[in-house]
Amino acid sequence: MSAASNIHSLLARLLPERVVAPPTPAGRRQRLFAGVGLPTQRALLVSRLDEAADLQLVYADLRAQALQGSVAALNDLGWIWLNGKYWRADTLLAGHLLRMAALQGNAAAWFNLGQQHYFGKGIDTSYVQAAECYRQAFERGMLHAAASLGDLYEEEVCDAGLGWQVDLPQAYQWFLKGAERGEARCRFEVGYRLLHGLHVQADIKAALYWLELAAAAGVMQAAEELAVHFSSRDGVRYLAWRDRAVQMGSTLALAMKLEDQVQP
Repeated sequence: MSAASNIHSLLARLLPERVVAPPTPAGRRQRLFAGVGLPTQRALLVSRLDEAADLQLVYADLRAQALQGSVAALNDLGWIWLNGKYWRADTLLAGHLLRMAALQGNAAAWFNLGQQHYFGKGIDTSYVQAAECYRQAFERGMLHAAASLGDLYEEEVCDAGLGWQVDLPQAYQWFLKGAERGEARCRFEVGYRLLHGLHVQADIKAALYWLELAAAAGVMQAAEELAVHFSSRDGVRYLAWRDRAVQMGSTLALAMKLEDQVQP
């Protein structure tokens, strides 16, 4: 019997017939971790859950999809039980469902397992396991996982007793991998480091290339960096990026614009 067949033979026993509403009001820890991980169906699922008159009906549908072999539904159920926002959290069940979905190649499930290990939701915190799960997610097409890996290798608050070491060159390499694959935040991180020579040799031309790509994709901090860089070098490009950052909601760029208006 295949691994997938084994998985689906377990689901009917694992998945309850009904779900239990979360405690009201939610505790501080529950609120803090309510947004961990990502559902496969993203905005569609969240909108459906937020607008549902009866969450039991939504659950029944997701359960049926999972039992029919939908790996996306399996991950989404794991994500909901991991967070406990829509019904009472069950981190043990969440871990089982996410591992089942991950075993079948679901990138979001690998990412969510990484989040579970990183935050220690129902399990011991393990940055080593989190890194491996993020790597698996990235290799399966979740580009955002490269940013998570970059952040993890730069993490300065990690407990040294957990066997994790900050590795800034490795962090840069993961940001670069994500940038080369088109991940917008990674493009900002690479451009920022190249612009300021942080843990890598400064390269202004390359930095501007990555920052402009990131800003064009909507990363406000990239537009801010470009505006600041060109403010003393190129008036036309400065105004363009300043105003673009203002449109994105940048208070820094707005302050720059107001200051420009009062200067003689």
